[in-house]
Amino acid sequence: MKRTLILSSLFLLSMAEPVKLSKNIHIKVIDAEGITHRLRGISCNGRDYLKVSEGSIEYSIPFENIKHIKVLSQKEGILDINVELTNGTERRISVSANTYCTSQSELGRASFYIKDVRDIFIEKGEQR
Repeated sequence: MKRTLILSSLFLLSMAEPVKLSKNIHIKVIDAEGITHRLRGISCNGRDYLKVSEGSIEYSIPFENIKHIKVLSQKEGILDINVELTNGTERRISVSANTYCTSQSELGRASFYIKDVRDIFIEKGEQR
C-alpha cells in the first residue's frame, strides 16, 4: 500500500510544470529599501508572464512585452501597479500582492514578492 502511494506521489510530482524562466531578459529591480538588483530572467508564480486584472477581466502579459512595472499602492492583498509595455502603452492595473517572482543573479537564485519592490525594469537581449 505504501509503495503504491509513493509511486502515485512521484507520478503526480513528475507531471508538475517546470518553472519557466525568461532567460533572454535582464531585469533591474529596485526593492522597498531602494537597493538596486541586476538580475537575469524572470518567472512569477512559475510562469513566464505576469497575471494581472483590470476590472473583472484577467490578463496574462508576457514579460517580453513589459518594459517597466511600478508598484503604486497596496490594499487588501491587491497591488495597484503601473505597467509600461514595450509598444509604449501604459496601464494602471492590479496584481496579487502575493505574486512571487524568481530570477538569477551572480550570487545565485534571487526571489521576491512584487509587494516588496518599487520598480522592475525589463530589457531584452544582452545586458548593458
